[in-house]
Amino acid sequence: MANNILLKYLEDRYKYEVPSDEVKNPGPVITISRYFGCPANMCANDLADLLTEMEGAQNNPWKVISKEILEEAAKELGLTPEKIEFVFKFEKRSAVDEILEALSSKYYKSERKIKNTIKEVISSIGEQGRVIIVGRGGAAILKDVPNSLHVKLIAPLDYRVNGVSKRHEITHYEARKLAEEMDKKRAQLRMDLAGRKMELVDYDLIFNCEKFKVDEIVKTVAKVSEIRGLI
Repeated sequence: MANNILLKYLEDRYKYEVPSDEVKNPGPVITISRYFGCPANMCANDLADLLTEMEGAQNNPWKVISKEILEEAAKELGLTPEKIEFVFKFEKRSAVDEILEALSSKYYKSERKIKNTIKEVISSIGEQGRVIIVGRGGAAILKDVPNSLHVKLIAPLDYRVNGVSKRHEITHYEARKLAEEMDKKRAQLRMDLAGRKMELVDYDLIFNCEKFKVDEIVKTVAKVSEIRGLI
């Protein structure tokens, strides 16, 4: 039920967006990027609750956005989410696949069209404001929004491997291979969306998750958000 309400909210906000050059005060928006194995979703959910509480805005709460971007972009393209999820699975269609799909389906959309639509949806949601976007290349797309804050969660590989191994019940070897592979794929997606390699200097706050607990990260980001005028 809660997910349906959120999707309805996104649909209404995106449907009635004004042109970007007419948005007077885009944002506020917070993006959270992370190395694989860092607790981005947990931080985002707790942060949304804390920001809402600090503002006393229970009737207009901050929202966490992640998979909803896929569903909204699919609506705009007239496709099912399954048709475009390859982007967030970090897969690429081969030239042969592109040709075969174009010939066999009147609903065919090129990879470039799909990624551009995803960027447009993320830009629209971010500019409408009061959202925390987890991953999805949010920082790369919204880096120029003035009323924004971009957070990066990092941690040493060995620390992440231990956590991934426990959570997914896999060997340390498998966890290390998975972490390295996901880090590489996420970096490539950010590069595709930003048009260049994203560097650590592109982020406003960077937390080492081996040193900072989730509640410490959340409280720090909330305080900085207050200082920066996001709330």
